[in-house]
Amino acid sequence: MVVYLDVVFAVNALMDGATLLAAARLGGVQVRKMRLIFSAALGGGYAVLGAVWPVLTLAPLRLLAGLGLCMIAFGRERHLARLCALYGVVAASFAGLAAALSAASGRMLLLSCGYYFAVPIQVLVLAAAVGYAASGILLCGDAKHGALHRETETLTIRFGTRQTAVRVLHDTGNDLTEPVSGKPVVVLERKAAECLLDTKLPFGSASAQLTALPENLAARCGLLPFHAVGTDGGLLLYFRPDSVLRADGTALDCVCAVSAVSIGQGAYEGLIGV
Repeated sequence: MVVYLDVVFAVNALMDGATLLAAARLGGVQVRKMRLIFSAALGGGYAVLGAVWPVLTLAPLRLLAGLGLCMIAFGRERHLARLCALYGVVAASFAGLAAALSAASGRMLLLSCGYYFAVPIQVLVLAAAVGYAASGILLCGDAKHGALHRETETLTIRFGTRQTAVRVLHDTGNDLTEPVSGKPVVVLERKAAECLLDTKLPFGSASAQLTALPENLAARCGLLPFHAVGTDGGLLLYFRPDSVLRADGTALDCVCAVSAVSIGQGAYEGLIGV
């Protein structure tokens, strides 16, 4: 069988790009376009080197190569390990699908160095474009008001001498505002709020949490009424941060509330309205 290295590069670069993009969408993070392109190109280059030197296709080296691609694509994301795991799951799914299609069609779709589809480059480009569009619609959502919207951003919140970066999910269902000022409310995971307040919050009602705070902290906090679908509503403890900065450096005038339940499951630490 004749293997064309340019086809190996193109196919594997496209597949690595699609895999990284899918992992980013499933992980609820945004990946920079140039990082994605560069990482995908390196993946294609690694496949070419694997075709020339088969020793590079050994499992430990392939694992290290995959981790390297994730580190390049996702940079210093706080949940890099989770994104790497998602990348591995998606890559294994794609490889399993290719193996099944190969067995069903009788055509070789997988080599030891990676994917190999002997089809015209125009077809590959079209398939990549369709895959990118489908992942954007099915995994990310349709614009800011789509029901499947899962966009996140990182906020830098400062309260007194404490400052932390918090990843928040854009939530169309979060329309909370402070009753007096009308400022929007960023709902934080308990651990993120405790980090900023520099104190442990007792489990229980928001009133009990407010009462347990030192006097200097309680003066900057309050109780916020809320109502969620399927519940009778209640109160949330909230506080007024000194500053909140978006990733682009612009200030966000808001207050922060402590979620009554666990949110994010490690993918994000807060909710912000859209």
